[in-house]
Amino acid sequence: MVNGNTACRKLGSRGGAGGYISGTIRLPKQITAFATIGGHGLFHSTSIYDNFNVDEMIPGGYGGGGYSFNYYSVNYLSSASGGGQTTVKFLENDLWHRVIVSGGGGGSDNVHPYINEYGTTDDGSGGSGGGLIAQGFWINGIYNSSYLANSTSGFTFGSGESAQEFGSISDIGVREGFGGTDRSGAGSGWFGGFASHNGNGGSGGGSSWVLSEDADIPDGNIAAKGPFFNITDERPYFFRKTDGYLFYDIVNIPGVWEGNGKLVITILDKLSLPSCFSVCYLHFSYHLLFVLFIDSPSN
Repeated sequence: MVNGNTACRKLGSRGGAGGYISGTIRLPKQITAFATIGGHGLFHSTSIYDNFNVDEMIPGGYGGGGYSFNYYSVNYLSSASGGGQTTVKFLENDLWHRVIVSGGGGGSDNVHPYINEYGTTDDGSGGSGGGLIAQGFWINGIYNSSYLANSTSGFTFGSGESAQEFGSISDIGVREGFGGTDRSGAGSGWFGGFASHNGNGGSGGGSSWVLSEDADIPDGNIAAKGPFFNITDERPYFFRKTDGYLFYDIVNIPGVWEGNGKLVITILDKLSLPSCFSVCYLHFSYHLLFVLFIDSPSN
């Protein structure tokens, strides 16, 4: 029981909910910060097949959500794209300057109008986003935990995987496509989730992450290849733990947020102290609480 919730919705083929992450940081000086507010995934269908052409696919949520695809003309045979990440970046507006990230939920397969219960053979639910290890996906009502985004690996840095006709382009993804063309997209995050590339399957969520004393930071260059694995950009993570940008009092909860992402920044205190050189010079210390919520895809 959580907050008195004793009922479980048994609907199958549900998109994964996004994560929640919060932390407090002390900033001894003013800095430039950038924010990405993740968009929710989309549950749609199209009557155009066109061999998984990106122009005909269903876009993922803003912030790196994976694209989905289907060519059916009836709504219940739709599929959902992945949710985008919500994140704060310091100094530069790129993936390698992110300091706190909340992972997005994975997209779902279609919802059959007559077989619509969780755990049935038609269930292709998406995994929850968030947490240091995000959720995988369901195929035909069976959970697959073999493809997970975490703190050091996933589909790719900062993007969820898009549906593909013949399976993943990544060597560590699901290498073969199977079943119909109603295929879902994965959620974005610190590392994005994996798509199932299965006509009866959902896709995985993206992981959350925060720069803290206990954070796992991948070594060397980190490749960010985008939702279609077709971008070549890799750099080392910019910050070191000794740079003075560590968060503390971390709360990291997966799978609790639906809809578009949300970012809350609260100034907890602002201290004004005379410097040792002159009372005319003031030193400001900001204690900020960052609270990030991320979306889940529509389903």
